[in-house]
Amino acid sequence: MTVYIGLLLLWFIVTQFPTYRWRLFFVRKGELNSLQQHEMYSCFITVTCFFLVQVLVEPLEVYLLMLDIDLNSKIKIFYLSWVGVITILIVSIFLMHRFIRCLFSVSTRVCLYTLLVSISVSFIQLVARGYFDYHELGLVYELGGWGASLVSICAMSLYPIRQTLAYFKQVREG
Repeated sequence: MTVYIGLLLLWFIVTQFPTYRWRLFFVRKGELNSLQQHEMYSCFITVTCFFLVQVLVEPLEVYLLMLDIDLNSKIKIFYLSWVGVITILIVSIFLMHRFIRCLFSVSTRVCLYTLLVSISVSFIQLVARGYFDYHELGLVYELGGWGASLVSICAMSLYPIRQTLAYFKQVREG
């Protein structure tokens, strides 16, 4: 998942940097003039935030699983940290959009909704496994987590796919 999101981020840098130059990374408030720019920046912010969180969280996940504490405490710390990480991701996406006064694209909204599903499933697991020692919701956690991740990746892929297809159509037509 991290590699694919990294490829999406690379697509944005390779295809949009020639047009926007350093403004791609350092856009100021009020510089977005069209809905197309709002959509591009919204998708770029979402992909960037997802990528940074994935890169920073993967080592944390391994560290949390290697802690030398009892299993119940490890379960509580693991799921509570996931709730915190997802919350940080949601807040960072909101703040970046607010900071540059960018409208939320449809893809970003779908990603935010799936993050709400992920945070709900993680919280349910925290309560069920951590506090009630009920371990029968593993399938719900896996389906909810993987389903939300898959929908998020598909939503983040929509803008690059649509723009790439439009580019090839334009090249074909001359």
